[in-house]
Amino acid sequence: MAASESIIRGFASAVSPLTETLLAQDTRDVGVGLKARGNYMPQPKKIPLSRYYSREYAALEKEKLWKKSWQFACREEDIPQVGDRAPYSVGDMSFVVVRDTANSFKAFYNACLHRGTRLCDGVGSASSLRCPFHAWEWNLDGTLKNIPSRWDFAKVASADYRLPEVKVGTWGGFIFINPDPSAAPLDSVLGVLPEFFKSCPAEDRFTAFHIRKRVRANWKVTLEAFLEAYHVVETHSDSLSFTGDASTQYDIWEEGAAHISRLITPLGIPSPHLGDEASVAAAADRAFEVFAMAMPGVPVPKYDPTSKLSPRAQVAQWRRQMMSIGLARDFASWPDAAMLDSVQYFMFPNFCPWYGEGLPLIYQFLPFGDDPNHSLMSVRLTAPLPGGGAPRPPSAPIVELDFDEPFSSKPEIGLLSLIFDQDMSNLPRIQAGVRSAAPAHAEATLGRYQEQRIQHLHEVLDKMLGA
Repeated sequence: MAASESIIRGFASAVSPLTETLLAQDTRDVGVGLKARGNYMPQPKKIPLSRYYSREYAALEKEKLWKKSWQFACREEDIPQVGDRAPYSVGDMSFVVVRDTANSFKAFYNACLHRGTRLCDGVGSASSLRCPFHAWEWNLDGTLKNIPSRWDFAKVASADYRLPEVKVGTWGGFIFINPDPSAAPLDSVLGVLPEFFKSCPAEDRFTAFHIRKRVRANWKVTLEAFLEAYHVVETHSDSLSFTGDASTQYDIWEEGAAHISRLITPLGIPSPHLGDEASVAAAADRAFEVFAMAMPGVPVPKYDPTSKLSPRAQVAQWRRQMMSIGLARDFASWPDAAMLDSVQYFMFPNFCPWYGEGLPLIYQFLPFGDDPNHSLMSVRLTAPLPGGGAPRPPSAPIVELDFDEPFSSKPEIGLLSLIFDQDMSNLPRIQAGVRSAAPAHAEATLGRYQEQRIQHLHEVLDKMLGA
């Protein structure tokens, strides 16, 4: 960023402070992660709209991005026992991740070395990897175990027919793969994530639901819709009464090969768009209602004007109490921000882990098949492991939604289904629009502060692809 450049870092009102102010007013120590500010600001540059639909650009991404990057494949809890496996597909490439021992994982190209049949089409378990076509079989470490009619394959040397591996790394209960045999270790790209998540360990959570949605939009269009809160005022206008959308704080960290960004959108305050006269009491009451939706049968409190706590702090305190009771865990030291706010991190190229209990999600964005106009969005809602010696709950099975199936067809996810359907309504329109833009304006113009994470995504893409 040029030394002389002045950037407005969010918009506040008399009743809707910037996130930085709210963090300073928190009733608890917010910790090193939430206190930290980014060390990087990308330079403004218009984005050619063709990169959202060009097959040539998608082919370049396949060769220089997806074949060269560390990418989130699944959670350790998805494959808890030795022999468990899960497929991971990115575009038309596919891999299979296997728990080969109690504490280690391997990942292989998901194709039989006989005639190319997929070895794994879904989460499963067995003591070996066996082709469903002709029963060629491999041990969990990738070594060849058996070929039926072995006499007919005299030139097949077992040592040469080990399943081709890709690199595997783990952090926070997440399993990552990288097809590049010369890639540096996973640690090199995690950046600030391990330090910032120490106070809310991702490995101490489990997947409560998991939905995978096919989307009629490029994977970058889909990802970018979730990297900013700028769209809230229009797309999610029904949340303005309790969401500080324009108060959102954005940060980017550049550390060698690590490209990490974050947004913190405060909840329990009205949107600055509603002006100085917006009601903080109404913001608290609506926040109580929204968080209570996840706890059917629990009485919904109201803002108490006699309390010494601010309206926002009252909601956080109630959440601490309810979660401590429900999970037999102690949340007394958790800051208001960790109990309420949407704190979303992004690790390039497509992984979004959320921090805290405000919106405890995990996003993953992928190209779908070989059509750059289609993508796959994976959404997990996570929950803390229960205390009191209770066993780890199993990971929720994947629910698949086709292109035209709305999230609202799965009412068990509550209010989130409405929010996601609101987001999904935009994406096909964007994909259609980028293809029909006037030639003189076939570029995206990004906001300097609120859309800096999108700018950063394309800046890193340019470097990787040599675009």
